[in-house]
Amino acid sequence: MKINYKNILKSFIVLSVITVVGTGCEKFLETPPLESIPKEQAIADETGLKAVMNSAYQIVGGGNMFGGKIQVINEMLGDQINGTLLTGDFGEIFGRKTSVFGDYKNGMYTDIYQSIFRANTVLENLDKAISMRDNLEGQAKFIRALSHFQLVQFFAQPYGFTSDNSHLGIPIRLTTSIDPGVRAPVKQVYDQIITDLKIAELKLPDENGGYATRWAAKALLAKVYFQMNDFANAYLYSNQVITSNKFILDTYISRFSEAGSKESIFKIISTLSAYEAGGELRGQFRSDFNLPTFRLTADFYASVNTTNDTRKVLYDNVKYPGFIVTTKYNKDRFEVPVIHLTEIKLIRAESAAETGTNLTVAAQDINDILARAYNNTRSIPLASSASLIKTNARFERSIEMAGEGNRISEIKRIGAKGENIDKRGAVWNCPGLVLQFPQGEMASNTSFQRNPEGGCN
Repeated sequence: MKINYKNILKSFIVLSVITVVGTGCEKFLETPPLESIPKEQAIADETGLKAVMNSAYQIVGGGNMFGGKIQVINEMLGDQINGTLLTGDFGEIFGRKTSVFGDYKNGMYTDIYQSIFRANTVLENLDKAISMRDNLEGQAKFIRALSHFQLVQFFAQPYGFTSDNSHLGIPIRLTTSIDPGVRAPVKQVYDQIITDLKIAELKLPDENGGYATRWAAKALLAKVYFQMNDFANAYLYSNQVITSNKFILDTYISRFSEAGSKESIFKIISTLSAYEAGGELRGQFRSDFNLPTFRLTADFYASVNTTNDTRKVLYDNVKYPGFIVTTKYNKDRFEVPVIHLTEIKLIRAESAAETGTNLTVAAQDINDILARAYNNTRSIPLASSASLIKTNARFERSIEMAGEGNRISEIKRIGAKGENIDKRGAVWNCPGLVLQFPQGEMASNTSFQRNPEGGCN
């Protein structure tokens, strides 16, 4: 798939022809199909600028991003999916040996940069804003940071691969200009992500009608620092989110529900017949009608199929003999949580354990997860050691976030600390755990440095 940034510029402002009156989530979720209109007409005033921002959210929530493809590709790269029967693009990704071709991942790559392009369009036209300038700037920088973060996790070796993180990352795009892609060092990419999020943290309000908030920016900062193994900052930001008391642990089954979850910090909202989120997740994982494309490994199922673990209701090893499937996505519609309180509690717990501080708080975080998972039949002592807290945090995360696209990040993050945890037997820094850039990116710059080819287990 060729990525033509000139075409993106011409066709963008593929904007919704709507009047955006507030910042309520219903506005961008109930937008009619996108239509192309001239850029100068689309962003003549604040209403047009909000429409551009809405269109960025549409990409972020669409099938090529958090509507499913980001989670699906992450799951294929991880070690909880039984992908032995996968073929084509899926077989290549699961086999951890991607090429410059492959429409599935290349479509994701294009759309992630499209979301960045739209965010940059907002930032370049903030002079059109009147009452919402700070809010729109914060939203745009949040989306730009979120998108760059996803890209650097997919297309570069993780933070810590080199001692100074000078290894090649991804092209950083901070304007709408059509420039050939040049890979920035991973440190520079992470620095830019953090810079954007810290501005978003200051500019965004506490409540924002379904759009990104100050708390979403703080939660994403916690995730970014955690991925960097910067546990002091990961604890700082996760603790701010948790102690805000704005989010409440919900039932495990409610995390993906049409009504939404009380623990979602940033989510893709689904609106009946207008913007139904999670279509790609349903398409690949849903198991109530047919055997789905993605099934779980026996090893994963054994970890959850234990006495008193209420989470095993989300997995079925009977309906399709010889296959283990999840029932998590067996709904006609649901909201997709991108960042939720369960994840942030597990980040705080492990970060505390890694720094050897606030261990009682960390143990309570683990117990909150255990109480829900095991119906109040399991806990750890509040005086638990850092080692015990860390072991529990990692294990519970592997179950709590199964099928949500998190496992491969853990394999790489923990690997960068010197511990290989991949159950497929690969080392954390093998070439195949990094996706290959699309041919179109390299075609725009003949000196573009591709990732090394080669697979791993």
